Amino acid sequence: MICILMLAGCSPKPAVCAACQRAECAGMGFNVTLATGKTVETCCPRCGAQVIREQSQPPRAVTATDYATGKSVAVAAAVFVVGSDVSHCAAPEVRRDAQGCCMFKAYDRCQPSTIAFGDRAEAETFLKQHGGKLAVWSDIVAR
Repeated sequence: MICILMLAGCSPKPAVCAACQRAECAGMGFNVTLATGKTVETCCPRCGAQVIREQSQPPRAVTATDYATGKSVAVAAAVFVVGSDVSHCAAPEVRRDAQGCCMFKAYDRCQPSTIAFGDRAEAETFLKQHGGKLAVWSDIVAR
């Protein structure tokens, strides 16, 4: 019984994005190693790009999780699908005003969805199934 309780207490908690504070999806993790050497984990490339824009010096390294394999890939070698119907970070929130009418968020840092692939063919296959457009990292971080 004690062993079971100890194991339950050791289950890993999902990581929380340093930029938007949402729980990270395993297939979407993104890491920015700052000029100071500190590594910042974010939930997606959109939040990672925001972290980079907020820095006064370029990062030492930037890696994304390949959606197809779960492996880490340098963003310079990755291909991204932007704006697909897969919204990994979108919180299904419905907010209502005082009259009970639905209100919608005007801005969501994680949208449009931005999904990394280490292989262009995998990205193109995903694109055919889920829509969006292909992009490279320099396009994403420049926005």
